Amino acid sequence: SRHPWVTLAIWAAAAVIAAVLIPTLLPGALTTEIDFVNNPESKQANTLLEERLRGPRRVTEIVIVRSGELTVDDTAFRDYVQKVYSDLAAMGPENIQGVTSYYLTQDPSLVSADRHTTILPVVMAGTEDEANKNIDRVLEVVRTDNGVNGFQVLTAGAASIGKDFQDVAERDLQKGEILGVPLALVILVLVFGAIAAAFLPLGLAVMAILLALGATALMGQAFHFAFFVTNMITMMGLAVGIDYSLFIVSRYREERQKGLDKVEAIAAAGATASRAVLFSGMTVVLALIGMFLVPLSVFRSLGMGAALVVTVSVLASLTLLPAVLSLLGD
Repeated sequence: SRHPWVTLAIWAAAAVIAAVLIPTLLPGALTTEIDFVNNPESKQANTLLEERLRGPRRVTEIVIVRSGELTVDDTAFRDYVQKVYSDLAAMGPENIQGVTSYYLTQDPSLVSADRHTTILPVVMAGTEDEANKNIDRVLEVVRTDNGVNGFQVLTAGAASIGKDFQDVAERDLQKGEILGVPLALVILVLVFGAIAAAFLPLGLAVMAILLALGATALMGQAFHFAFFVTNMITMMGLAVGIDYSLFIVSRYREERQKGLDKVEAIAAAGATASRAVLFSGMTVVLALIGMFLVPLSVFRSLGMGAALVVTVSVLASLTLLPAVLSLLGD
């Protein structure tokens, strides 16, 4: 509170660094793969299978072509399937490893019992993460060919499911921000009776989320995080960021109403409310360590993301908030 501009400059520099790291490094730090972080017997057996028998497991998408009137024996059906096959094959080896159809193999398992439907297994290139990035090309082919001449084209598989998970998570995150932030602001205005005081907790929460995402992007270069971590950081950041700063701002206002001057009021709030925030944050982080006991990457990702944003929220509440209070005063 006695050196507000220096404190603000440090936090502003950290925010700028985070703002650069998030778009450049965060996408590559996230994964849809869920794996054991230890080495249980099932994982050892799977590794042996890949090394000595079947090779690395590939992600397979199933493209489905169906007609309500024609069967696979009709020339028009065959021509249409050939078109879909050509569109998929044109994606190249950087996107798919291979694609096959009933007309190439004459495999009866690729045709439904009523012969109105056939499937085209598409083996995606690369790892699961790479398949999830390349699935957009397959989905584009499906969307383009679907509905032409009465044919229905669909797809199913691990990559398209992973894409759906990501899309749903992003939409839910946007909904949470659109609904949650204004609602929180309204509640804070009612609590404080002042616009500036209401924006302070929100501002700190946003700062904590920004820096936690930046830290996640940086740490993700060493090990990947489950993509749900962004939702966890946003939810926890808004919750604890608003909560902790609400304690401190309320206590500061009480001390000012008692007659203490600005710096003394900040010091009194720091000795009471800020201390409670410190121990509360420590308790939350210690509790989150329990998620590291589960040897699955998704649990550890969520635990690490939550712990990061809680830690940043505590640091912001103990340093950035007093500096802002010192500048804003009453």
